[in-house]
Amino acid sequence: MSTSELHSRRTNGTSRAILDAARDLFAERGFEGTAVSDIAGVVGVADGAIYKHFPSKRAVLFEVIREFYEPVIDASESSLAGIDGIRNQLRYLIWLQLRAFAEEPEVCRLIIAEARPMEDYYQSEIAELNRRWTSLFVGVVSEGQATGDIRDDFPASLVRDLVYGGIEHIAWAATSGHGSIDPDRMADDLMRLVCEGLQPPPSSEDLDARVSRIEALLAEAER
Repeated sequence: MSTSELHSRRTNGTSRAILDAARDLFAERGFEGTAVSDIAGVVGVADGAIYKHFPSKRAVLFEVIREFYEPVIDASESSLAGIDGIRNQLRYLIWLQLRAFAEEPEVCRLIIAEARPMEDYYQSEIAELNRRWTSLFVGVVSEGQATGDIRDDFPASLVRDLVYGGIEHIAWAATSGHGSIDPDRMADDLMRLVCEGLQPPPSSEDLDARVSRIEALLAEAER
């Protein structure tokens, strides 16, 4: 079954029921702990009926993840153009990732703990969606480096890895059901940490201007 055929069946009643049931079962029992017969039992169909809609249990998992990823990516792509300033764009992307962990912790855990360890994950369409998502952050950082808003003596991909790796580390407790996330507060904290480290060093002109101001203040104090 082709990818286009899979997507075209999303609105089909049985396919929808399979995905909904699988999402709940994967969240509760994990991918390996869920059998196709478990999904079929919840939907109320024979085991073989699952394979009429999806070629494998792995395909069901990836479709569940795709349905999570695509709306987030589409929203970010359409919203970024209307956000002024590199800092605001970076905060928006960080906040969006944190909100995803806060609102969909089960799916985020499936991505990190279930899908990513699969041998063919990095050749999968899910990995491509993740690259498409994180490339938006790389693009904003690169633009900031080009305009001088962000220092340019390190690769933008390193900033991406730092930020998204940090978010996953911070949010892992929530994805495991042992904590909660405040996207607004955490986004502000991360932005302060990242942007203060990303500010370009002052130019010689800036330093000269600062020295002149200090000298003027000292002269005024002596008078």
